[in-house]
Amino acid sequence: MRTFIPLIFLSSILLLLSGCAAMSDKVRDRFTPVPPKVQAFDGDVRTVYTAAKAAFKRLDFALTDSSGAPSSLEASSRILTSVALGDSRQTVVSLHFHEVEAGKTEVEMRVSLEVENAAQGGHTAQPKREDVLFETYFTTLQQVLQERGTPGQ
Repeated sequence: MRTFIPLIFLSSILLLLSGCAAMSDKVRDRFTPVPPKVQAFDGDVRTVYTAAKAAFKRLDFALTDSSGAPSSLEASSRILTSVALGDSRQTVVSLHFHEVEAGKTEVEMRVSLEVENAAQGGHTAQPKREDVLFETYFTTLQQVLQERGTPGQ
C-alpha cells in the first residue's frame, strides 16, 4: 500500500504537467496574431473588389468601410442579440486586395467576432483562426466572378 501512494502521487503530477503544455498552447494562440486566409482570383483589383462587394450582399453582410479605393473592404453581419446571455454578437470581415501579377488578384481575409456585454465590462473582439465563413465567402466570390464573365480560378 505504501508503494501505491507515491505511484498515485507521481501519476497525478504527470497528469497536471501534461495539462500545462496544452494550456500554454492556448495562451500562446490567444496572444499571437491571427494570419489572414489568402486566396487568388482571376481579374484585376477593381474587378475583384466590385465582385467582393456583391458577394457580401449575397451573404447578407452590410458594407461598413468601403473608402472607394479598391485596396480594402470591410463588412459586418447582422447583430445577434441574446437576452439569456445578455450580449450582442456580430461577425466582422476585413478584406485586402493585392495584384500579384497581371490579371490576378490576391484577397486576404480576416474574420473576427465582436461581442458587446454590459455585465462583463463592454466590448471584445476575437479574431477567428478557423471559421466556415472563410470557405463560404471565397466560394461566393468565385461564383460572382464567374457569373460576371471573369474566368475561373
